[in-house]
Amino acid sequence: MRPEADGRRIERTLLIDADDTLWENNVYYLRCLARFQDYMEALGCDREVARATLECVERETIPTMGYGPEGYVAALGIACERLLSDGRGSDEPIPRDVIEGARAVGALVLNIPIVLIPGVEATLAALRPSSELLLVTKGNTEVQRRKLERSGLEPYFDAVYVVPEKDAEVYRRIAADRGLHPKHTWMVGNSPRSDINPAIEAGLGAILVPHDHTWTAEIQVIDRPDLVVTLERFADLVPFFGVE
Repeated sequence: MRPEADGRRIERTLLIDADDTLWENNVYYLRCLARFQDYMEALGCDREVARATLECVERETIPTMGYGPEGYVAALGIACERLLSDGRGSDEPIPRDVIEGARAVGALVLNIPIVLIPGVEATLAALRPSSELLLVTKGNTEVQRRKLERSGLEPYFDAVYVVPEKDAEVYRRIAADRGLHPKHTWMVGNSPRSDINPAIEAGLGAILVPHDHTWTAEIQVIDRPDLVVTLERFADLVPFFGVE
C-alpha cells in the first residue's frame, strides 16, 4: 500500500481497456458491416464474400492506417472497389460515386455515440480510493481521447496511454515508467489478443471481462487460462478486490 498526495492509499494498479470494456464500440462497426453487405448485395455481390473481403482489407490497411474510424472508412471503399473489379472482367474503373457510396456506409463510426457499459462509472468510483487507474487503449490518439472526454470518465484515471498496438513490450514499458509491481498490477479488458495474452506475457495479472460483440480480430486462444481471472461484468471488479 502506498499513500497518494490526494489522500488515497493505493493497494493495486489497474490498467483498463476502453472500447467494449468501458463503453460500446464494436456494435457500431457491426451495424456498418451489415449496411455494407446490403450495399454490395444490391450491386450483385454475395454478402459473405463482401464480409470476408472487408475483413481482409481491414487487416491489410491496419499496418499503414492504424486502428480507428478513418482506416475503416477507407477499407470500405477499397473492399467495394475490389469486389466490383473482380466481377467486371474489364479494366474500366469503378465509378467514383459507387465507391463513395460504400465509404458513406461508415459514417456512423466517425462519431460513435458514447454509451457506457452498465455499472462502469460506479465501479470506477468505488475502485479509485484504493486503486491507481490507468486507461490503456489502442488506436488514433485524437479519436480515443475525444471518446474519453465525451464519456465523462477521464477524472477517474491517473494517466491515459493511447498506443498504436498493445503487446507485452507496451505493458512492460508502462509498468517500468510508473514503477509498478507486477504482483499488484492487473490488466482489465475484453480482448484476449490485446489485453489478456500480452499482459500475462509481461508478467502482469489479467482480468477478462467478455463482451458479446468483441471484434473477431481480437479473439484469440488464451495462452495461460490458469493465470486469467474471468468476470462476467465490469462491476464484478468491486467484489473481486473486496472493495466496499
